[in-house]
Amino acid sequence: MNITLVHSKTLTVQTAWLETLALTVMVVVIGYGINAADPFFLNHPFPWLMLAPLLIALRYGFLFGMSSTALFIISFALCRRFNWEVVPVFPVEVVVGMLLVTLITAEFHDIWCRKLQPLQYKYEYLTLRMNEFSRAYHILKASHSQLEQQTENYIKSLRTSLLDIKKQMLTLSKNDGAPLSGIGESILDILSEHGSIQTAAVYALSEDNKIISTPIACLGNPPSLWPTNFLVMTALSTGQVTSIRTHDEGIDHEILVVIPLIDIFQKIWGIVIINEMSMFAMQENTLDMLALLGGHIGDLVQHRNETNGLSKNVWFDFECELRRVLQEVLSFKMDAAVVVSIIKGMETQDLYRSKFHSELRGLDKVLSFEDDFGRHIIINLLPLTDEKGLKNFLSRLNLMDSIDIETLICVENSGVHPTLESDITIYSWTLNDSHSPEKVLSKIAQLCRYNESANSNRGYSYDGISV
Repeated sequence: MNITLVHSKTLTVQTAWLETLALTVMVVVIGYGINAADPFFLNHPFPWLMLAPLLIALRYGFLFGMSSTALFIISFALCRRFNWEVVPVFPVEVVVGMLLVTLITAEFHDIWCRKLQPLQYKYEYLTLRMNEFSRAYHILKASHSQLEQQTENYIKSLRTSLLDIKKQMLTLSKNDGAPLSGIGESILDILSEHGSIQTAAVYALSEDNKIISTPIACLGNPPSLWPTNFLVMTALSTGQVTSIRTHDEGIDHEILVVIPLIDIFQKIWGIVIINEMSMFAMQENTLDMLALLGGHIGDLVQHRNETNGLSKNVWFDFECELRRVLQEVLSFKMDAAVVVSIIKGMETQDLYRSKFHSELRGLDKVLSFEDDFGRHIIINLLPLTDEKGLKNFLSRLNLMDSIDIETLICVENSGVHPTLESDITIYSWTLNDSHSPEKVLSKIAQLCRYNESANSNRGYSYDGISV
């Protein structure tokens, strides 16, 4: 910047000297063209010769104006020295007048320069700040565009994302061999869609929880795996997502994030190592999302591995779903709710069974069975559902018209909201971090026993949900 200013100042000085010389000579040339015998306008009523030093002094100041006057004085002296007729007598009055005009106009120039100089400095400062602001604005605009692009990638809700995972994973048939065989690329596609991942690899674990060095699937061209990497070892020992965002001391930065594919029973089926991802995706909410996806993928891998070719155990599946939901409630402050429905009468069972199934969402887990007393019991597990969502769910079933306060008092947990009709009893409550799977299952059994005791059958034992 300094070199530019010096260069600009040099050009201005050179231009001033050229204009001073050119204007001074031009006045004499014009005078010669008008009257060759009087090129200095000495015999004219108006002293036109003074225009040159006046204009130059006004524009460039005392030095240049006085230089123009000095050129005229030297010209007068030379004419008298060689006795040229164009200057018969040395024009003392003209010279004195030129000197006074030059001094006055030069002073006027200096006064205005002193007034304009602070404004010039302010203008240069504001220009500099404006340039800095413009650069910052364009950087911010580019960053905002990337954030908008990232936000567009997250338009789909968490519920939709988990549904996509479930659909993609369960449509893949289990291959003989490792549980992750044939699904590595699908896992990377799912994670890259939600984490802006450019380079990553999926590695399976052996029976003794050792990493198999050959990746099952790759995205991009990831480097070779070092099993002793700190992030990898931490992820395997804790079962949690690790990244350079939380562990940035003495770490090989070729690995940015490690995602364990861990099921609800804390078994790690594999790990996903991310080597390159968007800078804007390296934030807490994205890492939480990747942890959620890794847990659900682990559950689905466990489900495919355990149930392939075996009879389906609905209680086991329900317990797995319940454990996963409660872990998300505890770890990620997610919302969830449980609805227990006890229905009597065949017509009522058919009516409400169709109602419940019509209102189910993709992630909702439902357990439906009949007990020994002919009652139809429906247990709904509603992930990602807060208290407002729970009320909306019950409203859609037309079950929010009455709240039995006496039953609410009799139930031990004040968070339970029973809704009673003649042939149906609905108990509903939201889950929080104080709940455990055993506590929830015990509460369900307690509610069913309480409902039966209200009908004078206190010897009823709810064996199906015993813990």
